[in-house]
Amino acid sequence: MLLGPSQMSNDAGQPEFIDVRELMTNVSVEELCLAAEEFFARRLSWDSLQAKPFAEIDEAPELLIGFGQVLRGLNLLPDMSVLDFGAGSCWTSRFLSQLGLKVIALDVSSSALKMGRKLYQRHPLIGKQPKPEFLLFDGKRINLPNQSVDRISCWEAFHHVPNPDLVIKEMGRILKVGGIAGFSEPGPHHSKSEQSQHEMRTYRTIENDVNVHEIWAAARSAGFTDMRLSVFNADPVTVSLEKFDHLLSGIDTGEAYLAALRRQMQERRLFFLIKGDTTLPADSRRRDGLHADLEIEPSAATIRKQGSVNLKVRVKNTGQSIWLPTHEEPEPWWKKGWLARFGKRRYMGPDRIPPRVGGVRFAIQLQDHAGNLIDRDYFRYHLTRGEGRGVTPGETIEFEARVPMMQAGKYILKCGLVSEFVCWFEDVGSEPVHMPITVVR
Repeated sequence: MLLGPSQMSNDAGQPEFIDVRELMTNVSVEELCLAAEEFFARRLSWDSLQAKPFAEIDEAPELLIGFGQVLRGLNLLPDMSVLDFGAGSCWTSRFLSQLGLKVIALDVSSSALKMGRKLYQRHPLIGKQPKPEFLLFDGKRINLPNQSVDRISCWEAFHHVPNPDLVIKEMGRILKVGGIAGFSEPGPHHSKSEQSQHEMRTYRTIENDVNVHEIWAAARSAGFTDMRLSVFNADPVTVSLEKFDHLLSGIDTGEAYLAALRRQMQERRLFFLIKGDTTLPADSRRRDGLHADLEIEPSAATIRKQGSVNLKVRVKNTGQSIWLPTHEEPEPWWKKGWLARFGKRRYMGPDRIPPRVGGVRFAIQLQDHAGNLIDRDYFRYHLTRGEGRGVTPGETIEFEARVPMMQAGKYILKCGLVSEFVCWFEDVGSEPVHMPITVVR
């Protein structure tokens, strides 16, 4: 049974030292899950938990810097699935969701997940980001299929686990080949600190020491192929301008910085477990490597009102990234743009399928004859319509696009490519094609 406060003191009334390894042996996973539930159930109304990482000025810098290190090391891409292990009040889950990731918030406490749902309600996601999933954990088996998530984020939660080898095995099971699990945890002497002793005594929780050698031994048995540790200093080392110049030039070898870094890293372990080869072909979910050559021939420069201009398009992938396909929509984007602009009744057809993050399409921005923007999202066309495949570097695509023009006037069709929810190719150096069009009555 888990010890209560009265059982954790000696005859003189002084608190006895708690050996965390003994505690992990003597208590059950079920008891610890219950203790976690009691902790969060009593704090459902606490704004301080939902205000993280901005609840306390003193801890905010370290939380944010460490979280940034985990983000960097996970090598994330939009639309990836991420398990947020031990999500607690779900502040990390919400940040991950806002980045466009498919988040599964996992915790042993149903009250913690309830708090997480409330956080998403109080601070709704901006834009069309994937909705999170909330999953209760029994402390033993993660209720997800084998190889079902791209990444695992574990933020200050693994040192509370009483059965680390089993949990590592479960992580290895659900993580896809090429996946990464990132951890931000305390160090190898964590359980001995006064704060940890207080936490174990007061809240009946595990405050385990994080031994990365033991973790790596368990990880190898669970199918992980590599372990990488982050070396960073959450406390900035400030120097004078002169010493800064000396550091950059090499006159100062940085010994003072290294000494500060070593002190900082004594009780901080930020590490990544890697499952297989993580190198992925570059694709259009990143701005880097996007480039195209575009040639367009119009069927006519003058058309009648409510007619259309047919464009013969030839586009070559001259970058280093695969252009991902995107979902096709039942109705073209141009209808929504024109009907909204001219106050007509909006089209009320079938629900439109959201474009895929990083899906590349031929796109047109509509401008007036002077080059002023009328509609940024006037027209879209799927490059591999009906095939649903990507476009590889060096490949050329040819197609004809029918572009409706509803109102009389003089316009410019600014034609280019867009990686949906990432960027226009023009933003990273590809030249658009400007095409004058006159619409007559």
